[in-house]
Amino acid sequence: MGSTNINNTITEHTLFQKERDNLLNNILQGIEQVNTNMALLSKNLDSVTAVGKDFENVAALWKSFNSTIIIGGTDADLKEKNNN
Repeated sequence: MGSTNINNTITEHTLFQKERDNLLNNILQGIEQVNTNMALLSKNLDSVTAVGKDFENVAALWKSFNSTIIIGGTDADLKEKNNN
């Protein structure tokens, strides 16, 4: 009888270890996938930042153009008021 209890305990212990190892492998695969996705996200964010920097000069040019138009419109309004 004692031998049967020991064998059952050993079998349960072995099944526990196998299940634990399977779960640890699943966790490891999940962490590796998260790491891969984070690296991909970082690369994409770097690309977005680089594209944004490419448009800084264009944005500055349009801002200058807009400021010039607003000032030009104000000057024309002042001239019109002075002529009346």
